[in-house]
Amino acid sequence: MINFNNLKMTDFDYIIAGGGAAGLSLAFYLSNSSLKNKKVLIIDKDQKNKNDRTWGFWTSRPTAFESIISYRYKKIEFISKFTNRTIPLGDYSYNVIQGIDFYQFIKSHLSAFTNFRFINEAITQINDLESGAEVITNLGKYTAGWVFSSLYDEKEIVKAAVSKLYLRQHFKGWVIETPKQVFDPESFRMFDFRTPQENQMRFFYVIPHSKNRALVEFTIFSENLLEKPLYEIALKQYISEILKLDDYQIVEEEFGIIPMTNYRFPAQRGKHIVNIGTLGGSSKPSSGYTFLRIQKHVQKIVRALENGKKPIISANSPIKYHLYDSVLLNILKNNGSQSERIFSEMFKNNTIRQIFRFLDETGGLKNDLKIITSLSPMPFLKSTINLLTRKIFS
Repeated sequence: MINFNNLKMTDFDYIIAGGGAAGLSLAFYLSNSSLKNKKVLIIDKDQKNKNDRTWGFWTSRPTAFESIISYRYKKIEFISKFTNRTIPLGDYSYNVIQGIDFYQFIKSHLSAFTNFRFINEAITQINDLESGAEVITNLGKYTAGWVFSSLYDEKEIVKAAVSKLYLRQHFKGWVIETPKQVFDPESFRMFDFRTPQENQMRFFYVIPHSKNRALVEFTIFSENLLEKPLYEIALKQYISEILKLDDYQIVEEEFGIIPMTNYRFPAQRGKHIVNIGTLGGSSKPSSGYTFLRIQKHVQKIVRALENGKKPIISANSPIKYHLYDSVLLNILKNNGSQSERIFSEMFKNNTIRQIFRFLDETGGLKNDLKIITSLSPMPFLKSTINLLTRKIFS
């Protein structure tokens, strides 16, 4: 057993800078590997004791987090002016994990390992060294053989991606309770386009917690954020006019921003500093889905470390999916209102398995072509020509 009180500040094998989904997932898989006796330091300015976010993902296989899945759905709803469908998910399920449950699960698991340490300090700098790297905080300096960072600085990334497409997926959500039993706890409303598009991609989704409780979220894909009151105006209008609810109570709120960009995130920022999470390219550029991509990426990192290899592994999409994402992002940026038709055609003309395999980048060329040929070609041809002309794709 290792007593951290007797350790020098330089006695760490790995430092994880950022204790969010990526950092804690990496720590979790390290603790379940042959590296479980390594000395690991996790640094985050927050205590991670609040339910500050929700992760949703579809999967056909069990994950390591089955015990903390709060809600699981076997069918989804898609609603637009072009189609209205309730779609059984077959072998898949759509799963929701609440942030607080994830944080508590990982921290409880790691509490059994005295060589894993979590500290709450603000990181001010990460520097590469000859034989490792150092992390400087507001309270001290720590060194390790490898540093894994998920610290996303949007200004820095926007500057780096100046010649690329850069949009934001921004969303405001309310968990509401109502005296009426109006929600279907077995069905997740994944896309509802019944809101003014304003030449952007705008939609609502509804995640029921029970028959009288649900998360209602307003989501926009665009370059710029809205003024804060506009999110609440849209939420109130949707709840009143679409859900037909006037008597409800807001019990929780959330707001988030996810980058959507064809910028190729570097796998490292120094010889011994590895990028993970969104910073490492784990967010799907055209959808923002991140959670399962994080799991795949950090498990690859752990396997590399176990095999004595450098853990410098890119989480960016393969080149053909990078092209697909770039073409769609360009449409979302310049003709966002076309997204309602595009997504309607995708969900109307394909099976859910084909759609999920395409979005997961696991379907292969035949599946990709099935999706692509099910969509009206003109917007994609124009977008591709525009990208090549402007040299945005690379």
